[in-house]
Amino acid sequence: MRKHNWHPKLIETYLEKYYKNIDTRDTARVYLKHFFTTMNEDPNKFLKKTKKEITGMLWDYTQKIENRAPKTQNSMLSFIRKFLVRNKKNVDDVEWEEMRNRNNLKRAAPITKKKTPTLQDLKKLLSYTTSIKAKSLFVFCASTGLRIDEALSLTFDDLDMEKCQVELIDEAAKLDITRYTFFTPEAKELLELWIPEREKMLQTRYKKSKYLREKLEKQGYEVVKNFRIKSKLKGKEYKFYHWDIKKDGRILTKDEVIALDGRIWPFEYINAQRMWTTLLEKAGHPYNEINKNPKLKFKKYLYNEHCLRRFWFTQLTADRVNDKYINFMGGHISELDSSYTLFESEVMQRKLKEEYDQHMGCLSIFEALPDLSGVHEQLKEKDGQISNMQQEIHNLRNQVGDFQKLVDDPDFRMKMMNMMAKEWAKKQKK
Repeated sequence: MRKHNWHPKLIETYLEKYYKNIDTRDTARVYLKHFFTTMNEDPNKFLKKTKKEITGMLWDYTQKIENRAPKTQNSMLSFIRKFLVRNKKNVDDVEWEEMRNRNNLKRAAPITKKKTPTLQDLKKLLSYTTSIKAKSLFVFCASTGLRIDEALSLTFDDLDMEKCQVELIDEAAKLDITRYTFFTPEAKELLELWIPEREKMLQTRYKKSKYLREKLEKQGYEVVKNFRIKSKLKGKEYKFYHWDIKKDGRILTKDEVIALDGRIWPFEYINAQRMWTTLLEKAGHPYNEINKNPKLKFKKYLYNEHCLRRFWFTQLTADRVNDKYINFMGGHISELDSSYTLFESEVMQRKLKEEYDQHMGCLSIFEALPDLSGVHEQLKEKDGQISNMQQEIHNLRNQVGDFQKLVDDPDFRMKMMNMMAKEWAKKQKK
């Protein structure tokens, strides 16, 4: 998305507070700019208007955008509504619904189809790569329920490797609530394998990260783009460039720049998207199936990278995990009441961990639990056989006990000796 030269202080302060993701922030800026420039209003003066005046302007704006695509209209109104709510300028829900009905937005159907993989699907997909970079990221997302961009923003300070726990401020909910989720032992093992590979990657790509450059610029570092002539071909000069990071006029060394990037996976969302697409294409049908909706401008896979998050929700729901636990760990904070901020306490963290550990088997891709269907019936049959054998042993022991009593009886022994003597006498006569 191209940069816009519209940067009112009020808007930038708002965007900085509520939108951590750069792309989402840029999108919000575009739609807010469109609203205020279309209505020829200054944001500061607009927020001082009465509720009735604001509602009237929204109705006028709704008419001006009625020819836009339904999905675009929904996004425009959504960003404007959030801006008003967060600045304590609430418009009645009925008004918003009427504006949507006026532009027939309820009839707008989603144009993307999605599929959710099973454990076997993910195991097959990940078998098509030997890259520890791809495996560590995708297994981590599948076991934590994090979005790809959330995982890419994590640093090692956000992880507790011993507890297999992730701690982050939830950006999706736009609230200052600390969110906790967990990862499986196999995800931990892949993370440990990724750490040395990450160091090798940073040695060659430490100045190529757009994310890092923008972050350092905000922190007061000076990012300088230097051109240099690399080579000449057929009389033409080809220019190549590199980035220098400066602080107080001094160019930082390689090790100093690397130390500034604490991300676990120090690359961009587009790189993760390409890695996932490569897996889908290698796996072939049905994993590389695309949505054939003619309204789509870009190629969309039914098993897109977001399916890792859907897999997490689906597996835990099917395994009968408490919905409140799932929504909290998955970042659906808007579906929880205010009392669930207690999840931030140490007691609730332990309960979350216990719940996760009980159902961890349904998220383990390479260490999936075996199929135990039918085993219970077999065990019942074996139990019956063992019970019969134990009864037979008991009967034999009783018979042995009775015989022992006879042997110990003197009269019985005398009778047996007389019988043996008679038998011996008969044989002698013959």
